[in-house]
Amino acid sequence: MQIAPLKAALRSLGVVLALSITASVAAFVQPAAAANAPLRIAMSLIEIPNLWAAPDGGFEGVRFGGYPLFDALVMWDLTSAEQPSRIVPGLATSWAVDPSNPKRWVFKLRDAKFHDGSPWNADAFVWNLDSFKNPGARQYYSARIGAAATRIGSIVSYGRIDDNTVFIETKEPNSFLLSELSSLFFASPARFEQVGSDWAKFAQNPSGTGPYTFVGLQKGVGLSLEANAKYWDSKRIPRTKSLVILPIPDASARVAALRSGQVDLVDTVPPDANPSLKSAGFVITSNTYPHTWLWRLNFAKTSPFSDIRIRKAANLAINRDSIVEFLSGTAVPAAAFAPPGSAWFGSPKFVPKYDPAAAKALLAEAGYGPGNPVKIRVIISASGGGQMVPLSMNEIIQDDLRKVGIDVTYEVRDFTTMINMLRQGATESGADAINIAMTMQEPSSGIVAYTSTLTPPTGVNWGAYNNSAFDAAIKAAKGEFDIAKQERALSRVNEILTDDAAALLVVHDSGPRALSPKVRGFVQSRNWYQDYTSIEISE
Repeated sequence: MQIAPLKAALRSLGVVLALSITASVAAFVQPAAAANAPLRIAMSLIEIPNLWAAPDGGFEGVRFGGYPLFDALVMWDLTSAEQPSRIVPGLATSWAVDPSNPKRWVFKLRDAKFHDGSPWNADAFVWNLDSFKNPGARQYYSARIGAAATRIGSIVSYGRIDDNTVFIETKEPNSFLLSELSSLFFASPARFEQVGSDWAKFAQNPSGTGPYTFVGLQKGVGLSLEANAKYWDSKRIPRTKSLVILPIPDASARVAALRSGQVDLVDTVPPDANPSLKSAGFVITSNTYPHTWLWRLNFAKTSPFSDIRIRKAANLAINRDSIVEFLSGTAVPAAAFAPPGSAWFGSPKFVPKYDPAAAKALLAEAGYGPGNPVKIRVIISASGGGQMVPLSMNEIIQDDLRKVGIDVTYEVRDFTTMINMLRQGATESGADAINIAMTMQEPSSGIVAYTSTLTPPTGVNWGAYNNSAFDAAIKAAKGEFDIAKQERALSRVNEILTDDAAALLVVHDSGPRALSPKVRGFVQSRNWYQDYTSIEISE
């Protein structure tokens, strides 16, 4: 597929969306006095994520369909723009690894209530784990499990010790467990019973323990939430009375909605809009965060990417500086899986720099040339959390690869469909690559995916990567509970993946967002998730 005609069609669609958004938002959000003005956020997903405590839509789905309504045992501290985020207590006040059994963790639970007034306790913990892990439980529902697969995969047993104490046991010593649990959310068992033990109905009237409570959901239009005045963390009781989340997948339509005053904050701003937004008085924020924009590759023998020479050639063909320039400097070139300055960086030997001559030499060595180009098919999206500006970026990549002898055909899907395809694996689609960005803030939902035993449906090793050196390195890192030693072990993981050219590495994003000048108090943390409870809307 050629991208230019599709981009033109999407621009036209953006105009239609921009014209229609006013009526949609006006119908969904009731007028309010300035003192009670809602916070309205435009996200890039095409639809509101499932609200059943296992949101779809990747990390953006978790950001908007998870954290506002639900809590996890542990959470990310999102209060600082200067320091990397760290794990802090959530529904658990403390935890410890059993000294005699490094696979067993014990958690002390805090005193909290679900939005419906029912208690959060050890029984609610077990009930929720059963909903993912116990096929014999009434609340078990396979449709929810895919979204939580990376969060529950290492858990082999769990249980109640007393009303406020629970345990989790893992398959092997797993120092990554806390980051895995950071987005394993807990739903109200009482609400599930009230709606007839039906998760689809629960998602239409959800109850969690989060800082916002559910008000209403209109498919294709938006989600309306209200501040939870009884939230257990008094510091995070929302400053705005209500929060409205609007799915606007087209970037131009999101910007138009901001300009017209229909939304207050926009995720994923197109780079060419930044100068005019700034000159009009809008605020552009960005920050370093652990994000890598890449293609995940298919390692099957039928795919050209099974040959390391072709993987390296593709990486050497990309002019990352030109992509950063196109992005108005809102990214940095990727020199490895981990971003520059990361504690995991280490000393990779292969550097994916721009060297088209070296790329051509590698292709010739592999038996390809001007009359015999490599042909690949790649699945991409038009938008989505962490996807930046995927059509334009992939257009640049397509041109760079063509110049060295790699012909790329694109298949464009919506981002939620792509996440489902990621969980199905490359065998299902037969594609040679899939363009889904990867987090580097936690190994459990990022690089651990390359473990050979985590091919779908067990995990999201989409391309069936199989490298015994990587498996040994990631196992060593998981078994290291000292943070400094763990980070050194993870640097070896980064070295192995980078030297094996295990992905087409492109850039690290800085997450630009655009805010109305009326927005006060937003702190853009160095994290994929963000905390909107601190925001106030001024007159």
